[in-house]
Amino acid sequence: MHRAVRIIFLSYFVLLSPVFAYVVDQDVSDVQLLPHCETFFDAKNCLSLEDVKNKTFTKNTKSVLNFGIMPDKRLWIRCELENNTSKSIAKLLEYANQETEDIWFFDGVKKIHEGMFYHTKDRIFLNPTFKISLKPFEKRIFYIKAYCKISTFVAKFTLWNYEEYKDYDASKKIYILIFFIIISTLLLYNIILYFFIREKVYLYYILYITAVIIFESIYLGVAQLYFFPNWLSCLVTKATMGYVVMLVVPMLLFTMEFLQTSRFQKIDFILKSYLYILPIVALLSYNNLVFDLNIMLIFFPLACVMIFAGFVAYKNGTTEALIYLFGWTFVIVSLVLSIVQSLGWYNVFELFNNVNEVAFASETFIFSIALAYQIKRLNIQLAQFQEDEQRKLALMVESKTEELQHYFAEKELLYKELQHRVKNNFAMVISLIDLQIQNSKVTKVKYELSTIRNRINSFVKLYELLHFSNNKIIFSTKHYFNQIVKNISKNFKKNVDIIYKIDYEISVDKSIYCGLIINELVTNSFKYAFNDDGVIAILAYLDKEGMVCLCIEDNGVGFDINCTHSLGLTIVKTLAVKQLKANIDMKTKNGVKVTIKWRE
Repeated sequence: MHRAVRIIFLSYFVLLSPVFAYVVDQDVSDVQLLPHCETFFDAKNCLSLEDVKNKTFTKNTKSVLNFGIMPDKRLWIRCELENNTSKSIAKLLEYANQETEDIWFFDGVKKIHEGMFYHTKDRIFLNPTFKISLKPFEKRIFYIKAYCKISTFVAKFTLWNYEEYKDYDASKKIYILIFFIIISTLLLYNIILYFFIREKVYLYYILYITAVIIFESIYLGVAQLYFFPNWLSCLVTKATMGYVVMLVVPMLLFTMEFLQTSRFQKIDFILKSYLYILPIVALLSYNNLVFDLNIMLIFFPLACVMIFAGFVAYKNGTTEALIYLFGWTFVIVSLVLSIVQSLGWYNVFELFNNVNEVAFASETFIFSIALAYQIKRLNIQLAQFQEDEQRKLALMVESKTEELQHYFAEKELLYKELQHRVKNNFAMVISLIDLQIQNSKVTKVKYELSTIRNRINSFVKLYELLHFSNNKIIFSTKHYFNQIVKNISKNFKKNVDIIYKIDYEISVDKSIYCGLIINELVTNSFKYAFNDDGVIAILAYLDKEGMVCLCIEDNGVGFDINCTHSLGLTIVKTLAVKQLKANIDMKTKNGVKVTIKWRE
């Protein structure tokens, strides 16, 4: 009877107590505690600590528990620790998963709440930690309740000495800081390139790197520890799929622009479809509204399409697609491992710690190299294009030059022929007038015909001078006036000195009218001003007001302007007022002085 009672009592004790207690050593740190614990699942999520104490726990042998996505269950962990020394022992229990949403720690005296949804005010470490103290020869049972509705449920407990864990956490933070410095430097580098180049591919890549920084700051718990209040940490955790999509969408845009997938209709259609599908999935995954994180399986076919797009682009001449594929491999591996972890298939991150950070840093660096290579390739193509265009332009210029030379040669020939004909026509007209003068018996008629000839001759002299100007002889006002006066003086046997003072070169379009005016006034001076000797002065200059002045004067007998109505004076006045838009002033006493002023 006594033996039966003892067996029943022993069986009851075994069912309600841990198989054995873990003996804590003050000098030993970094101890994986889970293999010394027991677990129990609250499937209905309704049991209290007192209820759980009466439940049957299962002995655990693993150092890490990975349950994947488990939204409706709570995990209870029971552990008995023993201090078999005569001194008190203080330890730090680390729950090595900062993504777990709710964690409750029970030590028989107090209850501590931690996790992603609730950061205690005095928390200084990235992962949730709980202080454990054991008195001399004390044995105590500790309970931990963990709940993870949204993200992957991974449980890992490590027992530390406080100072050693503090050093461990500090080294981890330094590693994270180095990671963010690298990513931020690459971000700044690409921002500078974007402002210089203004290509959309750089803008998409800047958005992607920014998303990497945000994603990793949340994933590593940095944002929750230093920046987010509890309500924001809760909101961000519920929207886990949202910030994953925020990371993937810029990567999609970058891929489409970098590989120019518009060339490949089917691939481009699939990638564009994901651009519309992913935001909808992110909204429907908020707080497991329709989908839980198992929906991340949709990234598998997307990853395959993006890799395939890289191969197709490389095959079609985009050589930097090879660098893209190499860099994208890091992210693909990280994505696959994340999905395997989230599905609870295998605890890959226990073997490959910090794989995300290594993948993102490597991929970002490699893609920056790919973009730099693309710039180099584009510069080479641009230089080749410019060289080809310059060669085409040189050939075009050479061809056009030959055409123009041929055209100008033809024009020169026609121009010379025209010059020859015009000159011959002028010569014929003057010859006919000379013939008429010789055959005329009336002196007055001879004078009139001579006047007409001189008028025509003023045109001829200007025409000849302009013709010579086209052949590099500079047009000279003085030379033109001299030619006109010389031709007039041939008709008169008088000793007249001609004085020229030309301080201003009259424009060609005004010279023809000035030549006709000089022809009329000088002819009148030769005819009427002198009996034998005399002086005629011709001046051209700018006055103080900037007016062009043409002055013709002689020291002859003068005339009464009121009693003279000659055709010559009428021509002079008409040319001055109507053609030159000038003011004319005539002084006819003690010689004749005619001054004509106009604004050029």
